[in-house]
Amino acid sequence: MTAARIVDRTAGWLGVAFLLTLLASEAALALPDEHASASKVATFYAAHRAVIIVLQLVGFVGAVLLALFAWRLRAADRRVAVAGLILAVTALAPGLVTIVVALVADPARPDAAGTYNRWEPRADDLLFVGVTLFAGTVAVLPGRSSRWLGVLAAAVALCCVLRFALEALGRPRGVLDSLAPFAFLILIGALVWLSFRGFPPRPSG
Repeated sequence: MTAARIVDRTAGWLGVAFLLTLLASEAALALPDEHASASKVATFYAAHRAVIIVLQLVGFVGAVLLALFAWRLRAADRRVAVAGLILAVTALAPGLVTIVVALVADPARPDAAGTYNRWEPRADDLLFVGVTLFAGTVAVLPGRSSRWLGVLAAAVALCCVLRFALEALGRPRGVLDSLAPFAFLILIGALVWLSFRGFPPRPSG
C-alpha cells in the first residue's frame, strides 16, 4: 500500500446531507411512544397526519443519502460499504411503521393505530441491528488503521448491544435510548471528516 490517504469529498458532502436530513426529520415533531394509549396515538396521528407522512418521506430521502454515502466508502473498504447499505435498508423500517400508523389513525376507532404503534420498538430494533453491524464492521476494518475511529465505532456497537440486553431483560433502556443514536451520529460525523481529510491507507495483508 502507498502512504497516500483516501480522500472522497463527494462522500463527505453526501454524509453532511444525510446528517442534516436526519436531524431535520427527527427534530421537527415528537411522536407518542409505545406506551401511549391507543386513543392518544390515534388522535395525535390523525391531527398531524400530513406532517408526519412528509417527515417520514424526508427520512426516506435520508436513507437514500446514507446508502450513497456508504457506497462511496467502498474506496476505503468494500465491506464497510456493504454494511452501510444494509444499515440504509434497516433505516427504512421505523418510517414505514410510522406511515402505517398515520394512515390507519382514526380517533373513532383507535385500536388499529395503537396496535401498529406498538410495533415501533421492533422497527427501532431492526434499525439498531443495522447500526451494530455497521459500527462493528468499521471497528474491525478501518479501525485497524485509525485507532481512534476503531474505539469510537466499538463504543457505538457496545451502546447498541447494551440497549438490546436491557430490552431483552425487560429493563428500562433509559439513557441508552438517546446515547446509542447520538453515538451513531458522532460516528457518521467522524467518517464524514475522514472523507474530507482522507482515510488512512489500509494495512497490507
